[in-house]
Amino acid sequence: MKTTIFCTSYLNGENIIRYKKWADYYHSKMGLFNASNLFLIDDGSPFISIDERIDVIKSNDLPDTLINDINLFHFENRLGRLSVRKYPGWWRSFTFSLQLAKKYNIDKLIHIESDFYIVSREMIDYIAKISSGWTAFYSRFYKFPETAIQVICKDSYSELNEISNKAAELNYKFKRRAEDILPFTRIEKKFYGDRFGERKVLNGWLKRIEIPDKIDYIGQMNDIDSLYDYESFFKFDYRDN
Repeated sequence: MKTTIFCTSYLNGENIIRYKKWADYYHSKMGLFNASNLFLIDDGSPFISIDERIDVIKSNDLPDTLINDINLFHFENRLGRLSVRKYPGWWRSFTFSLQLAKKYNIDKLIHIESDFYIVSREMIDYIAKISSGWTAFYSRFYKFPETAIQVICKDSYSELNEISNKAAELNYKFKRRAEDILPFTRIEKKFYGDRFGERKVLNGWLKRIEIPDKIDYIGQMNDIDSLYDYESFFKFDYRDN
């Protein structure tokens, strides 16, 4: 099945290196995920020419075919984030993935945000084998589905279409968190990871949550180099993936 990995993006000049390193990391692993493309779906960034490997495409002028395997789809106007629960820029970018899936005959969307890194081969292999449904993983600290890593297969595109239509009707301004809205068919809890870039999450794990033998994903990283900061707390094998 044709598979794409995508993230939402906003490049403000200070965080460009984060997106470049995300692209480096997952581009080198596309074969492991059985993916053929990386997409960045962009919320009106002022800086979009960030890497010669990345084609910049206007969201309202999609070509029939893609030349490169890394593409940034750019909305010219920024919707941004209004509050903790209202983030219209993210909703527009996230749901735009469905239009891209239909346009380019994509059977499976792997959503991994630009500050999340999957650091175990077991989790990569699991994601690569998913062939149906809408899968999210799990934050043990917050006790909710981790929306920064999702896998949406073609048989769940109708549900994604309903969410997309609803978001557009509301001008992408849902009053509830994505974790409470998205219609996951599976919340997979057998893999271990969390938003360790938040100090309270890291402290919560170290004080209250049993540390597993190995971590599978780490979130809210400034970039891939931040992973080194967590090797004193957790074991993970991202160098070997």
